Amino acid sequence: MKFVTHRLQKSPHRDSRLACIRALRAGVTMFATVFAMTVAIPLSNDAIAESTSASTSSGSKSDAPTRNFYEVLEDLLGDFEYDLKNGGVQGLKDLSIRNLATSENVPNSFKSHLELLLTERILKHTKTRVVQCLPCRSRRAVLNGDQMVVTSAESNGPELARIARTSAITNFMDAAFSFQSNGMVLSLHIAEAETGAVVWSRSYNSETSKAAAFRRGVDFTQTDEARSASEYSPTIQYRAIIYYAYEKNVSAYDGCLGAGFRMMERYDNRRKEVGFELDFFREATSLVGATAESAGTADLYSGLNLTLLFMHSWNIIGDEENYNRVRGNVFGGIGGTYASGFLGGLARAGYEWRLAKHWGVSANVGYRPKGTAFVGSTEAGSVSGVEAGLGISALF
Repeated sequence: MKFVTHRLQKSPHRDSRLACIRALRAGVTMFATVFAMTVAIPLSNDAIAESTSASTSSGSKSDAPTRNFYEVLEDLLGDFEYDLKNGGVQGLKDLSIRNLATSENVPNSFKSHLELLLTERILKHTKTRVVQCLPCRSRRAVLNGDQMVVTSAESNGPELARIARTSAITNFMDAAFSFQSNGMVLSLHIAEAETGAVVWSRSYNSETSKAAAFRRGVDFTQTDEARSASEYSPTIQYRAIIYYAYEKNVSAYDGCLGAGFRMMERYDNRRKEVGFELDFFREATSLVGATAESAGTADLYSGLNLTLLFMHSWNIIGDEENYNRVRGNVFGGIGGTYASGFLGGLARAGYEWRLAKHWGVSANVGYRPKGTAFVGSTEAGSVSGVEAGLGISALF
């Protein structure tokens, strides 16, 4: 077979037709571009407005204060911790955490974590002995005929009381924790192990705690300072005291006027005080010039004498110290008295009624063990016996 090849000749008419087609295509493209831009401008403005509002809303959401789960939980535990430090939780003697219940959206592993957090707060701020009661959560299976009966100690009152006596548990604590998207609630109550009577119960809600205030935009640089101010920190108090007391002298008891200075540090959330007291006594008759020493006998309270005592006291103020009520204070001290020719020991105890914020009235008794008084190098006699007196104090 024979193939014939025809060679195409280049034509000027063909080139002109191609140039017209290219020009027409360019014109159509330009018209389509201008039309698309004209139509798209108002649409793009609406889109820009929508995107701007969307970005603004998303920005406002991101600017809103958000906190994670454990920060809010820490606020609830902080409220519980505050009650512990201020003595607001009753029934903390020989305590055991018995039941822990959580909402369905909280994993079971969180129960152990919550128990450890509660135990940590209790041991940190109280002297409570926390007992881990494993038999309280155990279950017992008994074969009754052809049936298997499963019982737990928490549903068997006598068995639970027996376990409590065996483990030396006085009170049980139960906790219930609920978590929702808008907050969380921690409910606690303490019951007697022997009788089941509830001695304390309280619920801590994040809506009424620091978490709720955070969402309202509260400035915690101020509220934390206010809260730390309401919480107690150890302070030192100074009291000036005026006494009238019967003191044992060498030969007899003398009525004495006294001036005292007491410096005490308050601790254990205002419930205890510790410090020193310095007293000076003057025999009342020596104020008018009649002294026993002028008759050739020793007189401990006609000249310079100092009594120094190491003091400790216990405040009876209830759950909080209210200056509108009379408060009690039981105190005790041990030390000694120095006078010219005499150095002897002294133990003192008493009770003080504290009025308003600055004033107090006290009654005290003391005992002096036997000590020897000298006039120069000559023994003048022994001093031993009790003391008793009244005092009026002012806090400054």
